[in-house]
Amino acid sequence: MSTAEHAGKVYWVSGASGALGGAVARHLAEHGAQVVASARSVNSEQFAGTPNVHVLPLDVTDAHAVDEAARTIVSRHGRLDGVVASTNVAAFGDFLDLADDDWSRVIEAKLLGTVRLVRAALPTLIEQRSGSIVVISGRGGIAPPPQHFPGASINAALDLLVQGLGRRYGQFGVRTNAVAPGPIRSPRYDELEKADLGDKKGADSYAQVALGHPGEPRDVADAVAYLLSDAARFVNGSRLAVDGGGPGYAS
Repeated sequence: MSTAEHAGKVYWVSGASGALGGAVARHLAEHGAQVVASARSVNSEQFAGTPNVHVLPLDVTDAHAVDEAARTIVSRHGRLDGVVASTNVAAFGDFLDLADDDWSRVIEAKLLGTVRLVRAALPTLIEQRSGSIVVISGRGGIAPPPQHFPGASINAALDLLVQGLGRRYGQFGVRTNAVAPGPIRSPRYDELEKADLGDKKGADSYAQVALGHPGEPRDVADAVAYLLSDAARFVNGSRLAVDGGGPGYAS
């Protein structure tokens, strides 16, 4: 993909303080885009040396703040070409040990946080009759690791949401797709590896992939950049797996 592929475009990336969201924001900026990087704890130091990244502190559990952020972005940049919802929150443990509050945190941040972001951006994209939405879900949506049922359940919900959004708003030139990562090297991946269920089956089976190793954040960033680009102009309502081929087989 050429550096000019995203030149002049304006993208909004949520969860930009995380490994995946941060990698996506940097990648798009390096390829010519103006990127608004939002998260509760985001700061400019995280993107030092990367031009065209504009940080915007934001809590996606606050619907009013998300709506206001969308208005601010359009006011400052004059347009919005794409949105990447990469918000995530961890709730690891055995099903019987997870309380309602654990589930609620994941639902509020990852599911409703994504809904709020997309809902705030859609009117602008519809008015422009163009735009691309990319939601980061996860392999757990179809292959749930036993120590991560809340996140896996929300990944499945997001994949379904993407299908519906693609069908509903494709007529306005707005494409919606999901990127579903498997194991990707990151602090969150390390947490998941530690959250075994005592017999190590949960963590070890999740770590195995056909290619024999976890991916890197840049692998997810490449996939997101593709889905945002004109190269994916006929890709809509899809789920792109970035998981090294799924579970492998230990020798």
